[in-house]
Amino acid sequence: MEKIEAMMGIKHFVLEHNLPRTDVALFGIKCPYCGKSDRIRQLETPKELNGDLLDADLEYYAMLWGSLVQEDATLGICKFCLNPLRLDLDRGLAEPGLD
Repeated sequence: MEKIEAMMGIKHFVLEHNLPRTDVALFGIKCPYCGKSDRIRQLETPKELNGDLLDADLEYYAMLWGSLVQEDATLGICKFCLNPLRLDLDRGLAEPGLD
């Protein structure tokens, strides 16, 4: 799956499944798309959602996740512009979902 398709897919998936389940803002991390710094949310990994979603939905989410980041990376979303972001929580940075 191409990254653009995965980005669009994760946007729709987040809206349809009301993700992230825990609504904790990561203050101080600025969205590289819209510049907001109070709307960044960390998404749950597919493993964390195991049992919370239907198997087909979980499989699709895992495929989207894997298309955007490596398995050990952190994925987030800006709840203002709904763009997926790669998060570096140690450095307090958000990077675009596309290289």
